[in-house]
Amino acid sequence: MNVTTPVLLIVFFFIMIPLVLAEFVRARSVPSAEDFFLQNRKMPIIMSFFTIYATWMSIFGLMGACSYFYGKGPVYMTSVAWDIFFGILVYLIGTRIWFYGKQRGYFTPTDFFNDIYGSRKLNIAITVIIIFFTVPYLEIQFSGSSYLVEIATNGLIPWQISGLLFYSIIVIYLWYGGLRAVALADVFYGACLLATMLFTGFYLSDKAGGVHEMFKLIENSGPKHLTLPGPNNDAGAFFWICMFLTVPIGALMGPQMWIRNYAVKSYKTFKIVPLLLALVGIQVLGPMLAGSAGIILEPNVTVEDKLIPILFVHYSGSILCAFIFCGVASAALSTANSQIHAIATVYTIDIHRRYINPDVSDRKMSAIARWTVLTVSFITFGIFLKTPTVIMETGIMALGGVAQIFIPVLGALFWTRSNSDGAFWGLISGEAAIMISVWIFKLDSSYAAIIGMLINAVIFIMISLIKKPNPAVSEKILSYRNEYSMRVYENRLD
Repeated sequence: MNVTTPVLLIVFFFIMIPLVLAEFVRARSVPSAEDFFLQNRKMPIIMSFFTIYATWMSIFGLMGACSYFYGKGPVYMTSVAWDIFFGILVYLIGTRIWFYGKQRGYFTPTDFFNDIYGSRKLNIAITVIIIFFTVPYLEIQFSGSSYLVEIATNGLIPWQISGLLFYSIIVIYLWYGGLRAVALADVFYGACLLATMLFTGFYLSDKAGGVHEMFKLIENSGPKHLTLPGPNNDAGAFFWICMFLTVPIGALMGPQMWIRNYAVKSYKTFKIVPLLLALVGIQVLGPMLAGSAGIILEPNVTVEDKLIPILFVHYSGSILCAFIFCGVASAALSTANSQIHAIATVYTIDIHRRYINPDVSDRKMSAIARWTVLTVSFITFGIFLKTPTVIMETGIMALGGVAQIFIPVLGALFWTRSNSDGAFWGLISGEAAIMISVWIFKLDSSYAAIIGMLINAVIFIMISLIKKPNPAVSEKILSYRNEYSMRVYENRLD
C-alpha cells in the first residue's frame, strides 16, 4: 500500500477536526470548575447520547470484537444483550446518580460515597480503584489507534509519533473546552465509529464471497467457529454470561460515565438515551461479519488484535484503508478523551481539594484540572511507549476492576443497613479475588470479575448485617431514596 497525499490529508483532517470543534465551543466556555468538569450540568440530549455511546464503544468494541469473532467464535454476540443491559442500567442507576448529583453538587464517584457513607478509608479506596483501573483501559485505546495510523501511512508516521499526536490533540481541546469540547468531539467520533463498524463488516464479507457463501465456507471448514464454545472450546455459555455482566456494569461504574450522568441537563435524556443505546446494538453485525471474513481471507493470523489492519492492508486501497483506520481510531479516541478528563476531575476534586487544599477557589480548580490533563497525558504516554497491551484481555480486566464499585453503589441507593465497613472490605475482597484469579490461577478476566463481585457482595452483606447500622448513613439512604421516588411519582425530577 503506497502512501499518497490523499492518505496524509485524510489523517490530517481526522486529527484536526476536534481542534476546530474545540475552537467553536471555546467561546461558550466559562472559567468555572462546574463548566470544565460537567458542562454546567446542561448537556443536551443529542450530545449526551453521542458522548455516552462513543465513550462506551472503545477500541475493544471494534478491533477487540473482531478478534473475538475470529478466535473464539460467536461468544461476542453477547454484546447485543449487553448493549440493552447497559441501556437499562443507565436508566435505572444512571438516573439516580444524576438526581443525587444534581441535588447535592457531586462531581465524582467519591463525592457520592463520601456524602452517603462518610468514610475516609472508603473514599481513598474508591479513588485508588478508579485511577488504577482507568489507566490500563486508557492505554489500550492509544495502542490500537496509533498502530493503525502507522499502517495507514506505511510507516511514514510511526506509532510513537501518532500516539504523541493523539495525546497532544486531546490535551489541546480539553484544555480549552473541558467536557463540552470532549462531548462535541464525541459527536464526530461516534458518527465515524458507527459507520465504520457497519461498513467494515459488509465490505470484508463481500471480499470473502458474500455473507451466505462466507458462512457456508466456515461451516464446511471450521463449524466450531459458528457455535459455542468456539473453536478452542473455551468460550461457552458461562463465558457469555460473565461478559454480559462484567462489561456493561464496569463501563457504567467508570468515572467517565459518572461524569456524563452528572452532566445531563434533563430527566428526559434518561428516557431517550437508553433506547438509542439498545438500538445501536445492531452495530455488532460489523465485527461479526469482519471477524468471520477473516477466518476465510486470513486464516493464520497469530496476533488477533491485528486482524482488522491486516485485512484492510491486503484487501483495500490506500485511501479506503486510511478512512477505515481513522474510523476505528474514533473508537479509541472517544474513550481516551473521556478517561483523561475523568482522571483530571478525580485528581482535582478527590485528591487536591479533599486533601491538599480544601479552600481552593473555583477558578483555581479549573486551572489545576487543565494542568492535570497535561500531566496525566504525559505520564500515560510514557507508559504507552513502554508497555504493550492485549486489547480484549486488558479491557475486560479494567472493566472488571471498576465493576466492583457497583456493589456498594447498590447498597447506597437501596439498602438502609449498608455501612462503610461493609462497602470497604467488600471492595478490597473483590479486587483481591480478581488479582488472585488472574495472576495466580490464570483465569480469564471475565470469570475473575464475576468471582470478585460475588465475594464482594457476600462480604458487604455479611458485615452490614453483623455490624450495627449507622443511623446517619441509614437515614441518608432512606431519605434520598424516598425523595427520588416522590419526585418520580410527581413527575418533577427536573
